[in-house]
Parts: sequence; structure tokens; C-alpha cells
Amino acid sequence: MTEPRLRQAVRALLLDEDDQVLLVHFNWEGLDLPAGFWACPGGGIDPGESPEAALRRELAEELGLESLDVKGPVWRLTRLFPMSHWDGQTDVTYLVRAPHFKPHPRVDLLTENVHGIRWFTRAEVAAGVVTFSPRDLSEQLARVLDEGVPGRPREIPALG
Repeated sequence: MTEPRLRQAVRALLLDEDDQVLLVHFNWEGLDLPAGFWACPGGGIDPGESPEAALRRELAEELGLESLDVKGPVWRLTRLFPMSHWDGQTDVTYLVRAPHFKPHPRVDLLTENVHGIRWFTRAEVAAGVVTFSPRDLSEQLARVLDEGVPGRPREIPALG
């Protein structure tokens, strides 16, 4: 059996001064999620690009965010799903702090399958008001807020 071709990507657990988390809405055809899901913003790492440079580029493109404080990687999630040139993706999510702001995307987000951006309170995340990725985002968020950035990113099980 051949190893899956995995796209390497970075995401931001982006928190404001009140610990609200900014998420983007994806709606992929073929997924068993009719309302889509909300996930941390980010994207693929270009050849020769460092993870932090990719993260800063993605947040500037998707959110118009230039001023941010990258604290470090908090978790890694690998999922297999059909993509044009890949069998799936490995996301490393970084804790990022920034003052609350209104996103101003610099790219057409629909071409990246992003259908919305919004801030969620910690209570909304805990209540599971929508489908999140990772599914246990509330637990992951609480852990990061309680423990900070771990020595190495936690591995989230593929179904998490």
C-alpha cells in the first residue's frame, strides 16, 4: 500500500483579548455535513516556505490581518479526504493572539471554499452551536487556555 499524499498546511487558533476565536466556514461537496463546518483559518504551505511565514501569508490573505502574535504550535490533525492533487491534509495549528478586528479578506474566499468568517465566544464553542473542526474544538480550546503552548503539538485523532 502506498503512503497517502498529504498536503502540509498551517492554521491559526486565533484568539482576541476576550478569548473569542475567529473561525472560517467551509462547505465541501461530498461531505456528510449539509451545513458545512467551522475551522481555524489558514492554508497550505508553499514550497520553500516556513510554517510561520505560510501562516502569516494566509492570515493576511484571508483576513487582512498583519499584526499578530504567533505563540507556537498547539495541535496537529491529519485527515484523508479527496483533493485535486492530494489524498488528504496535515494541519498544524498555532496559537495566535491579535486584538479583536473586522476581517477584510484580500482574496476571493469562495475560490478557497470559504463561505463565511466570524468570531465565536468560548460559550458558543462549548455549546457546539455549529459543527467545528476539530470536532472537540471546545476541549482543545480549553486545554490551550489552561496550559498554553505545549512542548510539541498534541496529535488529535483523525476522527477528532
